[in-house]
This record gives sequence, C-alpha cells and structure tokens, in this order.
Amino acid sequence: MSPYVIPNLWKLYIAGVNVTMKLPPDPVMEMPMEIVSHPRDPNWIFVVFRGGVVLCDLAKRSAVAVYKRREPAMEDSIQSASFVTSMTVHPSGHLFVVGYGDGSIGFWEIADETQPLFVNTLAELGENVSGCSAFEQLHGSVGENNQYPNVEPICKLAWCRSADSSDPLGGDTLLLVLGGCPVASDRGLVVFLMPAFNPTLSTSFPDKSSSLHHTARDAMVQTLLPKKAHFYSPSAPVRDFCVVSCQNRRHSGVWDPAAVICLCSTPSSTQGVETFRFPPQNFFGGSPGTLGNPSDSSKTDIIDHLGALLEEMKLDLNQELLTPPGTLRCGLSEIVKVYAMDVKRETMDELSKTSTTENVLVLRGGAAWADPARLMQAELFKHQPKRLLVTIHGDASARFHDISPQLLISTRDSPMTKGFPDTLADLNINVCEIFSDPQLSKGKLSVLPKIQSVQFAQEALECLIALETGEVILYCFQLNELQKHTPKKTDDEIVVLDQSLSVGCKFRPYLMLRRRPSKTTSCSLNDVGFVAVGYADGCISVVDLRGPCILHLPRPIHTHKGPPDSRHSCHCGPGGVVSLTWTVSGVASEQNLSLRLISVHESGTSYVYKLTRKSSSSSYSFMEAVTTETLPNLFHDSSFVIDSKTGALMRANKTMFAAILQQGGVVAAKSCFWVTASAQGAECRVDITGVRVGRVDWDAKQNIIHASIIERNRSQSLVAWGCEGEILIYTLPYLELLHTTTSPIPASPSAISVDTTGDFVYCETTERPRTVSRVTLASLFSSGRVYDEPVTALLEHMATIPPIPPKPQSAPPGILSLLSAWLGPQTTASGDSLDNIFAGQDRPVSRLRFPDSRIQDVEAAGHLSVQTAATNTLRHARARAPDDVYDRLSSALTERGELLGDVERRVESTARRMQDMVAEAKRLAAKQEAKRWFGL
Repeated sequence: MSPYVIPNLWKLYIAGVNVTMKLPPDPVMEMPMEIVSHPRDPNWIFVVFRGGVVLCDLAKRSAVAVYKRREPAMEDSIQSASFVTSMTVHPSGHLFVVGYGDGSIGFWEIADETQPLFVNTLAELGENVSGCSAFEQLHGSVGENNQYPNVEPICKLAWCRSADSSDPLGGDTLLLVLGGCPVASDRGLVVFLMPAFNPTLSTSFPDKSSSLHHTARDAMVQTLLPKKAHFYSPSAPVRDFCVVSCQNRRHSGVWDPAAVICLCSTPSSTQGVETFRFPPQNFFGGSPGTLGNPSDSSKTDIIDHLGALLEEMKLDLNQELLTPPGTLRCGLSEIVKVYAMDVKRETMDELSKTSTTENVLVLRGGAAWADPARLMQAELFKHQPKRLLVTIHGDASARFHDISPQLLISTRDSPMTKGFPDTLADLNINVCEIFSDPQLSKGKLSVLPKIQSVQFAQEALECLIALETGEVILYCFQLNELQKHTPKKTDDEIVVLDQSLSVGCKFRPYLMLRRRPSKTTSCSLNDVGFVAVGYADGCISVVDLRGPCILHLPRPIHTHKGPPDSRHSCHCGPGGVVSLTWTVSGVASEQNLSLRLISVHESGTSYVYKLTRKSSSSSYSFMEAVTTETLPNLFHDSSFVIDSKTGALMRANKTMFAAILQQGGVVAAKSCFWVTASAQGAECRVDITGVRVGRVDWDAKQNIIHASIIERNRSQSLVAWGCEGEILIYTLPYLELLHTTTSPIPASPSAISVDTTGDFVYCETTERPRTVSRVTLASLFSSGRVYDEPVTALLEHMATIPPIPPKPQSAPPGILSLLSAWLGPQTTASGDSLDNIFAGQDRPVSRLRFPDSRIQDVEAAGHLSVQTAATNTLRHARARAPDDVYDRLSSALTERGELLGDVERRVESTARRMQDMVAEAKRLAAKQEAKRWFGL
C-alpha cells in the first residue's frame, strides 16, 4: 500500500471559510466521489466532492483552486445550488465540465474559480445545435423556480477528442452526457460535437483576484456552442458507459475513441452490455442535424421540448451497433434454455468462417494459454468433433457459440487467439424480425414471442425454431447475397418468407408454418429436406422443403381410435405428440432400408411412417404406417435408433438417404435397436417394432429429469440424470446398471442439454423466475478435455502506452498569461517523479506471477532476466549516496543470490513436471490398450 495520503481538501476549504463565517459542518458535502487526472499535467488532479471540485497539486498535497457553484442571490455564501455528481476535463486541459444533481451542466475555465462560464440543461444545449440560440440567453436561469424538479441528475460525463485531429488543443471534441433527461423518459446517452477550442484572446489578467473579463468569457462561450448532437438509445435505460480506444489507452480512451460501451438494466434488475460505434457516423461527413426550432422554444415547456429533442436525435442504431468481445457479450434478455451439440469439424469451419470483423469491437491486451500439465491430454482431443452451443433468450432470439475444446489448445509461445466461448455473432437469429412481413399482418403478434425449442441440421445447415404461440419457422444458412423475394403458391399452412427480413444474419428465414388452435409439442428436422411437427391434439404435419408442400400421412395398419381428423394433411393419434424421430432403418416386419418417421404419443402408442419417392416424379409420399408401443410421456429428444453392431446413431443424413435412392429403395437394412426413456424408466426394442430386450424402472425418489446416449471408446451407454445430481449409467441394449456418480445439475429438465460425447451444459437460475445467472459447461470425463481455466497474463504482449501529450506550444495569450499569473509557472511531472511521490525512491521492483505457481515469474517491465535485474540493482546502488554504498551493494548481492536460487528451484520443478508428463503418457497408453470404458 502506498504511504502517500492527501488530506480531505474540502474540509480544509471549509475550515478556511469558517474563519470569516460560521457554517455548520456537512459530512455529505465532504464525501469524495471521483478523482480525475489532468490530461496534460500528471501533477494535477481534480478531486470531486459533493460540495464542489478541488484542483490538487500532488507534489505539494495542497489545493490549487476550489470550484464551487453559488446561488445568484447568495454571492457571499458557500451554499451550493446543487450537489456535484460528475465531471470531465477538456482534452486541452483549459476547460472542464461539472454535472449537478438538478440536471444542469456547468462549464468552467480552469483559471477562474469564481463562477462558471455558463450553466445549462441538456435541453438548452440541444437548442444551440441549430445555431440560432446562444448560451448567454439562458445564463442565470438555472436555479430559479427551484431548479428543474422533473429532470434527473447528471450521472456521468466524458469529453473526448476526435481521433484524426492534429490540433494540439484537441480540435473538434465530443462531449458525452448521461442523465439530465426528463424523469418519465428512457435514459439514453447524448453526444454533442463541440467546436475546436481556439479563442483569440488578447486580454491578460495579472492577478488571482481578477476573474475572466466578459470579453474573454464571451469568446470562450462561443467556442462551446454544440455543432451537432446524437442520441444513443439502447434497448434499456443506460446506467453507465465507458469510452473505448483501440490505440491510445491514455485517459480511459478519450484521446482516440473507437466505441462506447453502455451498461443497461431493466426494471427487473437484469443487466446487459450494448456497444456502439463512436464517434457517430453523422458527425463527420454527414449533414448537420437541425435539432429543435428556436423560434418556438419560448412557447414550449423545457421538459416537453427535451422529449421531442431526443427523438429527433435518434438515428438508425443498427448501423451504430458493434459486437463486443468475449464475456462482454451479455445481453439484457435472460437465457431461458440452452442446447449443446457435437458437430463435424467441416460444419463448424463453415459456420465460423462467415464471422466478419466489420461490426466487431476488437480489444487486445494480455495473453492466455492452456496449463502445460494438461496440454498433452488436450492434444489427444485435437481431431475430435467440435462443440456448438445455442442459447435461447427472453427477447425471442437464438445465439450461436463455439465451445469447442480445440479453442483452448495453446501454449505461451502460441496463445489463444479467440475468446471462449467464441460467439458467432452473424449467425444470431431474431424471431421478431419476420413479423414485419406483410404476409403475416393478420397473424402479427401483439406480445413478444417466446421460443419453445430449436433444432439444427448440421449437414443441411438449417435451423428450425418452434414458438410457444404455435408458429414453426425454418431458417436456411446462406453466404451469398439476398435473393429477390418471389412469393410462391403453397399450402395455406405454409408461408414463404422474405429473406430481406433478416439483414446481416447468415441464417435467413425460408418458411413458416402457421399457428394452429392446438399447441405445438414436438418438432423434428432432418438433413434431407423434411420437417415434422407434432401438436397437443395428436395431429402431425410433415413438410417437404423441396416444394415446399404438406405431405399426407396414412392411417396406421393397426390404428387406435383417436379424435376425428379434420385436416387432410395430418393424422391424429391418441393423445398429444411427445416425440418425433427421423431415421433411415428397417422395422421388424420389413427389413428394407427406408426413410422413416417415428411418432410417439402421450399414452405410449407409437407410429412408424415410411416415406418413399414416387417412381414417376421427384415428389415423395408416405406409403404405410406401423403401430407399436413404448413408455408413456417420453422425455423430449429421448428417442434413439442405434445400429445393433456398432452402436452408432442411425440418423436421416444425406449419405444414408442417397444409398436408398441409388438402389431404387430396395436395400437390406441392418439390425437396429430403438431406445426410449421417460421419467418412469427406459426400454430397448429390436428393429423398432420388434421384441423388447431391455427395460429399467426408476424409483420416483430418483426423480430422473433427462436421459441421453453417450459414446465412449466406440461404445455406447444410456446415461440418466436425476434432479439431485445423481447420474446413472446403463449398458446397451440390456439396460444393466453399470455405474453411479454425482454431479451438480439443475432440477429443471429444460435447463440441461447433453451431446453424444458426454459434454453437457446447464443453467443455474436465480430467484427471479425464468432468469439465468450462469451457464455451466461440464463433462462426464476428465481425460481429453481442457476446460480448465487457462493461465492468464495481463501484461504479456502489452502494448506501449503513448507518452503524455505535450502542452500546446501556441495558445491564446490571454489564457497563458492568466494561468501563469494565477496558478504559477506550469511544470509537467513525469511518470518516474509520480512513482517517487506515491511509493518513494526505495520502492521494490514490481513482478508479475502467473496464477499457476509452476510457471516461471516474469518481470513486469520488459520481462527482465535475472542478470539484468542484478545489473540494474547495482547501477542504482552506485547512484546513491556514498555513505551507504556498501550496504546497498550487499543487499544487491543478496537479492541476486535469491534470484539465482529461484531459478534453480524452477529448473527442478520443470524436471519433475517432465517426469509426471511421461508417467501420464504411459498411463494413457496402457488405458487405451485395455480399452476400458469410462475409465473405471
């Protein structure tokens, strides 16, 4: 901890004032709120108190000036018109702005502490954009009539220079204001484009007792009239913001702004981040905005006018939005459901190569790499399938993320290049966009839709989204330009959508199934162009995407009487449809390979429909349906058809479907097993409709919420999750209990998703309903995974911070003479001198130690070697006073010995780690040779 301490300068100021007038102490006004450094002189800082602003000299630890706003009727009093809430300094260092609790903004000149240049509200500043009103006309109006009770306080301010300005005083600047809006309006972020600060003054003021002459004041005010204005209006009220620079990191990015990050929150306390391009595009190269009508301003109430003013300043935010990096990609909408799936490496490469950096905010700093002790295990997983995570949000959006463990495979020499998870921003789907289609005007939703389920076909690159209101929407992946929308004549149930409704997204809407009176309960999408949708009344709709058209379903051979079928395209079974599964396989009564659809109803009654191609055309139709039985009330996505020999899932993919077409539909089918699971138990049947070969019944106390087939070492097992974290593993096909373990998982069955490799994700909810605070990625296996936290070094590859901008060589003579006479000669402190002030000359050399203690230490400044550090120590010792040279040299030699000892210990530690890695490699080889499943 630094021994440097500054006394409470506001208390000292009040004590000095009380020499002439006795005022009661006010602890609230003495509270320090913020410290702002001077942009040109590091020896100066502004300490913001609720009562005012104090300019402090760090070297002298004393106040240079105190800036306090006083009531016009109380010139001899120190009572403020309003408390201070925030402040910011002009890039030139001559001016600063203070925000107050009454919603007003005060502009101050650093050389005049008697009174601000002027004080205005946000609305009054906006009126001046048109150029027909002056700030002086409103000067003095603030504070009258008990200020403005309907305006919220100024929450935060920032004053930036334009990135391409060569003006030593900053050129055109940008003033950001958060707050000051009417209380009833949504809080946004207002940006003003201010003219270059370069007044031509000839009047100088030789002593501190004199304030700025009215001529100088008027000239400064004229340079502070806003030229343009812009209003950032995110999807929720802005609570805070941060200006980001990609090049110059000095003074929080105000010297080279590239983006502004807004922290937003909803009334339910859900917080998120939205990032915008900065400066606004209309500031440079666009036409000036005419905001407000000055001729009518006198007839309009200031609060009412401000609301209209903010509406006029809004632009198309789609052109201003940026995608933030990494963990900053948290939206306002809560995550309500997650899906994890393993995909082919070619599929992930196709999806990820579409990501563009045009609207992505790139922030670089530090480095991260995998733990070297786990790197050998990670290398074994390099050629395995990749992982895709789909998150469903409360704003009816679906977002795609790459969670492949290959992203974490890295070394210190070759660190990570992407975040984890890596969000594929241009794949995000916003369902609300399609309801602007004129074809859907009659069915336009009056409330925000909610997504019920999402399915992804990795070979066809299609995404199927079912809404809780009953609509089912199909999105197709396209890299080419948007095609002109030509409405097709299709069935009344199908709406062919306009692709232009999803601009900027690679998943574009193709068609939508209209809602039905009955609720949608199940959906299934395959890779060969067919979609099946089940409803709560037992009906099923099947769509051939080649038309698109609706396919007729036949009556089952052994059908059960169900509700009457009023639709020609659907078959209605007993109870609602709980599961739909596409497969290419045979059945017990027909050992020919065919594309089949398995529908399971609530009662357990199941139908197997066979789809064939008509010989005289390229259209398809269902030929027959066979009835069978299984467990009632199956879990969603808990119906699996697997090969009886290899255990591989028999999906309806392009390879199997092409084999059927080439052989004319007569291909001998391999024997298969049909595995199903519900909360009561699980069972396995031969060839879908054949005999049952395995069954397990679960106790109600186990409360099983999910079941899935997991593959390990080319063997398959059924894994069931209980709500208390119990995991049961069963053999296939006989469903014998193999192993029991535990893992913390949620109690909700919809909050967990498992892929075929044993990796799973689940949501941890908060007390607020349907709000997810965290999504956790876990795995049933420890080997071959690198999901550990990587080693992080924030100072690794650290960019050089630019030097402090020099003071302007030529400035207005009135200002220079006034600053010299009023504040004394200006001297700029260097970084080393500030380090000496804060930590002393004998401060220790800072060192960086990585979180993993086995990693070698790194010097913070340039990563100095041990010999370099010892040399620097001796050089500093020789520069000290001669009376203690011997003591300092002794200390330096002792320190050198300690450093060499550390090197020796690190070498020994490295040797031990190498031995551990060899032992681990031998263990893995023996384990692979024994082919043990699950490492038991």
